[in-house]
Amino acid sequence: MALPGVEITLGNGGLGRVSATDDGIAALLLTGTEVSITTENEKGETVTKTTLAWGKHYQLSSTKDLDTLGITSKNNPLVYKEVCSFYAQAGEGAELHLMVVDPETKLSDMVSTVATSPLSKLFEAAAGRVKIVGVNRLNSGNEECPKGIDGDAITAANNAQQTAENYAKKIMPFRIFLPAPNWTGENPEFKPSGSSYNRVAMVLASEGELEGQYPAAIGMVLGRAAKAEPQQDLGRVKFGSLAANGYFTDGSAFLEKQGLADSLNDAGYIFFLNYPGKNGCYLNGCPMACSATDDYAVLNNGRIMDKAMRIAYDTYISEIMDNVKVGDDGKLPSGVCSSFESMIENAVASLMDGQISSFKAYVNPEQNILSTSTLQVECSIVPLGVLKTIKVLLSFSNPALEQ
Repeated sequence: MALPGVEITLGNGGLGRVSATDDGIAALLLTGTEVSITTENEKGETVTKTTLAWGKHYQLSSTKDLDTLGITSKNNPLVYKEVCSFYAQAGEGAELHLMVVDPETKLSDMVSTVATSPLSKLFEAAAGRVKIVGVNRLNSGNEECPKGIDGDAITAANNAQQTAENYAKKIMPFRIFLPAPNWTGENPEFKPSGSSYNRVAMVLASEGELEGQYPAAIGMVLGRAAKAEPQQDLGRVKFGSLAANGYFTDGSAFLEKQGLADSLNDAGYIFFLNYPGKNGCYLNGCPMACSATDDYAVLNNGRIMDKAMRIAYDTYISEIMDNVKVGDDGKLPSGVCSSFESMIENAVASLMDGQISSFKAYVNPEQNILSTSTLQVECSIVPLGVLKTIKVLLSFSNPALEQ
């Protein structure tokens, strides 16, 4: 028999609280040079410490971390520029995961599906926290461009899609930005919109000259995505311009190629454009390398679905191997169905408020749980619309003629 007294137990779970999601956590995978710093210790001995190593994962929170890693515009011009450009858009304090690899590494190898590829190693080291990834490299000068851009970048798009799909199956989805380097300056034969890489976006925009090249503005675009909410298009004018001047990866100023803007947009590239009366460069949007008929043809739709996927997993994972009551007919009682529906609906309502138009979950009571041990939950999302064109009809009116 227990001793006399009063026992008080604190309940938990009654508020239906859910964990927050970090929608803008980003990663950069870049080519660069290893960095070592030589100092003297207290004994006067020379000590060399590697501060930036190839294939190692680093987590940054501001441009101040560049100093800690010994990264400068001289020893690592691409890494320095991309990290600075990211924080110029995302803001100091944003979480950024970084990995640098040998400058000779090809884009296609950087994002290869093998478990030891730099992309896989970076993602695993970040423990699946990354939601958006940017990959970039400086050209070696030996690239072949049979279809209007670097041929290896086309191969990389396929590899990146497969790698992203593999992680999505593990409920660790992400979207990735790749460069469209060595553009010939003409309407390219390769059109991302003719592909099926809905987790990959190809960037034709460049911030300017670097080491005699015009690398894609991956850090800048990634930073804009990290700052934006998942439902927002990267071309949203209210964000403001990204830069005063911009270029394409062939080195031409962005205003020089406005005649190709419609065709490049239809081809599915991300590039800079200008709005009359507005200063600076804006993005044409955030098309993915897939057909316009694909549900995930734009980044914002993909990011919204990725977020819903994570929420659904977090909501139901604790229910695995639990018991569920069935009725006399072996079917699910309406109360059980409603309970499972409300679980995900409440979580989505809390974490995606203002990011979607509506959400609905449905559990069919006719499911035979006793035979299958499988519960099917049907969820549907109505996304927010995006105003890409506003048509205004203006005309004169003569009141005297209206009488």
